[in-house]
Parts: sequence; structure tokens; C-alpha cells
Amino acid sequence: MLTDSKIKRLKPPTDTKKPDKYSDGNGLQLHVFPNGRMTWIYAYRFNGKQKNITLGSYEFMSLAQARTNHLQARQLLANGVDPSEYKKENQLEVDQSTLFKSLSYEWLENRKNIIKEGTYLRDLTVFEKDLFPFIGDTPIDQLKGKDILACAQRIEARGAQEMAKRSIPLVGRVFRFAIRKGLIENDPTPHLGEALKPRKVKNMARLDISEFPPFLLRMDKYHGSFLVKTALQFMTLTFVRTGELINMEWSEIDFETKEWRIPAHKMKMALPHIVPLSTQAIALLKELEPLTGHKQFVFYNHSTAKTISNNALLSAIRTMGYMGKMTGHGFRGLASTTLHEQGYMHDAIEVQLAHKTGNAVSQAYNHAQHLQYRTKMMQEWADFIDSLRNNVVPFPKHKRA
Repeated sequence: MLTDSKIKRLKPPTDTKKPDKYSDGNGLQLHVFPNGRMTWIYAYRFNGKQKNITLGSYEFMSLAQARTNHLQARQLLANGVDPSEYKKENQLEVDQSTLFKSLSYEWLENRKNIIKEGTYLRDLTVFEKDLFPFIGDTPIDQLKGKDILACAQRIEARGAQEMAKRSIPLVGRVFRFAIRKGLIENDPTPHLGEALKPRKVKNMARLDISEFPPFLLRMDKYHGSFLVKTALQFMTLTFVRTGELINMEWSEIDFETKEWRIPAHKMKMALPHIVPLSTQAIALLKELEPLTGHKQFVFYNHSTAKTISNNALLSAIRTMGYMGKMTGHGFRGLASTTLHEQGYMHDAIEVQLAHKTGNAVSQAYNHAQHLQYRTKMMQEWADFIDSLRNNVVPFPKHKRA
């Protein structure tokens, strides 16, 4: 006979192909898999054939509950009913539209056209990877707070604290969607996040401007992908977000006005953004044009048939010897600090960084604000980057506006 204390001491098997089986008597078994998952199984014979039925996961079904479910299955068997077939028939009777998975997909679909594609795909990944395998097939009125917390803690256990924190409010929004549909009365998710470990805020790694010349030298001599090298050089000149850079399209570039106009749906703040392009930035694009100019995306990787990835940029930085010292976001921090220190107008810098400033009305016009000033600033920034390479021209000091 099994006990809760015995079960807690069980360890995953070393054989990666087969689970270890522990009997509680009368066909009730606990299967322990190499990945640590533990599942209740009832092994029985029906019409002379050996059969198994899964009763549930130990995470969500205690020993006492497993014994109760096991007894119910044995009673069915005693009455000449195959427990496996009975389970299948009853599952078909469940209204599929009330399953957590069905409601989540419906909620996601309803907001697909009003949120950025990246946000939609990020949320979808959390549902499909971390929630559906464990609670997806459960009717929403049967889900408890402990079930949702167990999913979040599982995510937390693998080190994805931010995703763990995000998963709980995501589930909560599906519950509130179900409340509006009249399927349930309460949302069990409020305050569940308090049970997770506090998230440590980490500053994005970046170099100081005094450390930048040798970085530029290594970047210019990088012998890996020409596409990735050019992307890093372009990011140095424009200090846009990585997602904005790798999704840059040729149709967004105006070579006559020397501007890159990014549509609102691609921006973090969901507002259009203008990036004035320096002479140096235009030159980089001209170098890329024969390679990807016939494609939709500027940084299109022919070998993968899609754009370069954030990992490709980080891999190049690692190859250059700057792992843990510089990130894609680090270019933004470096530019912001240096431009502020040199006396450039704060509002112009913030608009160029596409930070949220002002009220909703002013934000709508921010993309064109201080454009002439920003155009001059971006050219001077590019000239300054060149001076770091040559150690010749000092950065022009500006009077604070």
C-alpha cells in the first residue's frame, strides 16, 4: 500500500524509456516517469483482455481521491461495464465549448485583430506550452485556484519567472470572459501571484561609452553572417528595439527623405514611429539592397526563409566576446545616456527612443515631434560613432534646451 510520505520520496527512473510502477493494490498503480511526472493508472482485465485506464495526475489528484476513483472504476467493472469505454462516453457528453482550452482560443481570437501580432503569439505560446497540457481539457467550472497556481509554479520552477507571473492574469482574463458568457460566477486568480517568488529586476547589460571603441572594432571585423553584422551596425546608428529592427521592411524606408517609418502595429506603444536615417545608415541599407531588396524584409535570411532572430544577434555578440556585457537593448541605453550627457534635448531623445511621453493626445503626434532636430541629432550621433572608430572627432557638446 502506498502512503503520501512514500510517494513524496519517489524519484524519477534512470531509464529514460519506461516509467517505474508502484502498486497500491487491486490494480491501482502510480507510474513515475523520467521527467518527474506521476500518473495514476488502473490496470484491469475485461473480457479476457488486459487494459489500463488513466485516472489522473498526482499533481491534481491525491492518493485518497485516486482510491475513490479507483473504487468507482472497480464497481463499474463488477457491473460488467468497461471503465475505459465508460470514460470515453462520458467525455463526449462534456460540452466542449466550456473547456478551458476552447474558451481560451475563443478569447484569443476575439482580440487577435486589436493587439500586436507579437503579443498574440506570446500569449498563445503560454497557453499551448504551459497551460493546455495540464488544464486545457478541464471544464472551466471545475478549475480551482490550486490548479492554476500549480501551472504557474511549474513555469517558475524552470526559471521563467516573468512568464510564470504573466500566466496567472492571462488565465484570469479567460475566467472573466467565461463570467461574461454566464458560464461561471467567480474568478479564482486574484492574489495567486503572491504565492510566486518575487521577481528580481535586472538591468539590461550594456557597455559604457568609454568601452565602445573596441566593441565597434570587433563588430566591424566580425566574420560571421554579413546580415547579422549589418544589423548590429544599423542598430548602433538607430538604437531601435530588436523586434523593430528584425521586422524592418523595405516598404517602410523612404530613401528620398532618409526616413524609416514604422507602422503603429509594430511598435511597443502601438504608435507610428519615424527614424531619421543618417548617411551611414543609408549606406548600410544600400549594401543590403542587392541581397534582400527583392524580399519583404530588410534582414531576410535566405537560408531559413525568415528574418534573422534576436538569438542570432546575441550569438554574434557572444562570439565577439561580449556575452553578459552587451545586449540588443544595451544600444538604446548607451545612446540615451550619452545623448543626455552631451546636452541634447530630453524630449527629442525620448521621442526618438519611442518612449511613452505626455498624454494620449500628445502621444498620437509624438512620432513627428522635433523631427528636424532629431534628424540633425541622429546624423551627429552617426558621426560620433565613426569618430569612436577613428578616435579623431570629439562629440559636439550641446546646450540643454
